Amino acid sequence: MQEDLARLIRNTAAQVRARDFMWAIGISAGVCAALIIAQFADWRLALVAWLAFMAALAVRYRFSSGRVWAAPVQRIVETELNAQEAELARLRMVHGVARVLPEPLFILDADGLVEHANPAALDLVGLTDVTGKHFASVLRAPIVFDAAESVLAGKEPATVEFTTPGGVERTCRAYVAPIEAGAEGGERVLVFIRDLTTERRLEQMRADFIASASHELRTPLASVIGFIETLRGHAKDDPEAQEKFLAVMQSQAERMQRLVADLMSLSRIELNEHVPPREKVDLAELAKDVIESLTPLFEAAGAIIDFTQDDDVDAQIRADRDEVFQAIQNLIDNAVKYGGDPAMVKIHVGRGAAPTPFTDGAPAHRAGDNAEQVAARLGVSIDDLVFVQVRDFGPGIERADLPRLTERFYRVNVERSRKSGGTGLGLAIVKHIMNRHKGGFQIESRLAGGTVFACHFQHSA
Repeated sequence: MQEDLARLIRNTAAQVRARDFMWAIGISAGVCAALIIAQFADWRLALVAWLAFMAALAVRYRFSSGRVWAAPVQRIVETELNAQEAELARLRMVHGVARVLPEPLFILDADGLVEHANPAALDLVGLTDVTGKHFASVLRAPIVFDAAESVLAGKEPATVEFTTPGGVERTCRAYVAPIEAGAEGGERVLVFIRDLTTERRLEQMRADFIASASHELRTPLASVIGFIETLRGHAKDDPEAQEKFLAVMQSQAERMQRLVADLMSLSRIELNEHVPPREKVDLAELAKDVIESLTPLFEAAGAIIDFTQDDDVDAQIRADRDEVFQAIQNLIDNAVKYGGDPAMVKIHVGRGAAPTPFTDGAPAHRAGDNAEQVAARLGVSIDDLVFVQVRDFGPGIERADLPRLTERFYRVNVERSRKSGGTGLGLAIVKHIMNRHKGGFQIESRLAGGTVFACHFQHSA
């Protein structure tokens, strides 16, 4: 390109030089003619002088090449091109830095339209391209747009906090500041967003953990302390009483251990609930792994397990394998505990909407998100969903209890739950896992007909 530009400059200089030579011929010839007409010089002398001038001019043009004529112009052009190339390199570097930033960044023009958004910003708003769109329609946070308008109006940079709407709320802080106008002019506004969700969740997690632990551990701790006092008192010389009380204390200690483990697990899930999973997982294979890992539990409880997978189903999903494993494990464990004695548990993995088993008899009651709601929220068809369904044949659940089953520590039957080792956190953990995976969790039950739990995920090709 540089060589082509140099050739173009030389050719242009040659054309200018030729035009100047023709003008010199014409003007000098006119001067000689005027001198002859005015009889100031003999025509022979004027002709000789004109020929000598033309010869000198021709020699001058012959020995001064086009490259010499073009050199000053070429130096100016090269200087300007080098300056532009340096500016482009700087812009490319700035653009590259913006792309790799882990925090969202928007650049708006004077009309509030998005000129640039880095990948983190696109991930925040859930879009693939926002260039040219109005900022108010891209980020549903009026307080941030108001701050951008204020900055465009000449006010000082602003820092505002906002919460994104949706199934999983994200708490963010936006820094809004003007950008100095470049050579092309025009006002610009930088909107840099920092995700504070993890920090806020940590704060809330500490508060929730302390409140939950202090509330739920109070009873077993009081029980253990009471037995210790009894053992140190009138039962210290009674081996039979000691054995009985120690067994109860061990049971209470194990319950507290399970409770703390579930609380820690729930806290970890809530902490990362706003972070979408990236790993590709086969839901059917994962369900089989869960069933295999729970074989000792089935044998101890005498439970009957029936696993069904739709023919040739592609059950690939984007998921955190450990979390989905825990969700399926909690559902199966719940079905074994409350599904009768012995329990009969059916596990089904397939595509589309999970089928309801309650097609005849009394109507079943439902709570949670069905397949249609999940598909609409994700913007996909129902056929693009993958489900895992766990059914038991226990006594069923009252309609009034269904919506509350995913609340922390909510138990339909407190005494039965404690006897079976439940902590009241299993279904709450499942709900938060499904929230992180942007899926749906539905509970369907009929009295004397059992209960069905269904988790819907988006299929990943």
